[in-house]
Amino acid sequence: MLSFLVPGTGQFVNGQRWKGILFVGLDLVCIVLKNTVSTLPIILLYLVVLIDVVIVGVQMIRGKRKVPSGRSYIIEIVIAFVIAAVVTWVVDDLTKQSLSLPIGKNEGLSTEEKEKVKKEAEAYLKNKYGKEFYVDQIEYIWQTGSYSMKGHLKNDDGYDFLVKKDDGQFIDSYFFHKLSKEGKKEIEPQIEGAFSPLMNWNTSVSVDQEVEDQFAKQSPSFQELRKQTQKYHQQIQVNVPISLTANNKTRELERAYELVSFLNQNEIRSSLEVWYYDPEIKEQGVTKIDFTQSLKYDKFLTAGLEVDDVSDIQSAEDLEQYLEIYD
Repeated sequence: MLSFLVPGTGQFVNGQRWKGILFVGLDLVCIVLKNTVSTLPIILLYLVVLIDVVIVGVQMIRGKRKVPSGRSYIIEIVIAFVIAAVVTWVVDDLTKQSLSLPIGKNEGLSTEEKEKVKKEAEAYLKNKYGKEFYVDQIEYIWQTGSYSMKGHLKNDDGYDFLVKKDDGQFIDSYFFHKLSKEGKKEIEPQIEGAFSPLMNWNTSVSVDQEVEDQFAKQSPSFQELRKQTQKYHQQIQVNVPISLTANNKTRELERAYELVSFLNQNEIRSSLEVWYYDPEIKEQGVTKIDFTQSLKYDKFLTAGLEVDDVSDIQSAEDLEQYLEIYD
């Protein structure tokens, strides 16, 4: 019975002190794993402990193993159980508390250390891009031992991006942010012209790391970059409040092709996703859908158009094979 409460204490009952200590120690490790990784280790531990208790108990009943007794034996069981129960409760509680602390907690980050990280980050950005930047909102992420902060291009409030320091190395998202912003501005008129009504849309431009390293200091515009390399990709996602059916799919595919045609004419390597939602969704107060949280609105989804490479599309009819209408 004690083994159900704290794994290892049943072994004390069976007179197996060192095995009991071992299982209690493993229980502490499994508690941490349960709260951070998986419950499987602690489940397996319970099975092993219970099987061991049963086997030893049967051996005692059959007279193959001595049955422990005496006052000191009873006292040892009580003390062992109390200590094991308290320790496991404390470890479980402390683990849960540590996980509940918000990422970015600045505990232990002194003003001097923050200023040091700030100078290092600004020097890193200037060296990489040849421009003047400043960083703020510096946070120490104690769970990973890294630093996170916001970067800004001086004299330009439109460029806010993430900067991180991990294992002594800096990384940043300025190049990604800059290209994505320029890519969005370029296709915005086409998006708004092709899709009406429109809920919301998003686009991002990613490049290979070697491309970022090569062009960082030159800081070309997205249009200029496309003339010098094909190692980039623009992802476009669109949400529209239109219930797409077999009756109106031709018209909607023609609208989507307007955007595809523009992308191909300008030789923009890109993918396209268009999600068609029942207009009733707006009556529920939903005016935009976060693309990372779209599963919550599946019941309103009527169709999806997914094209991995728009250069494969030469007509509106070509889009039909990439369209799925949901019943």
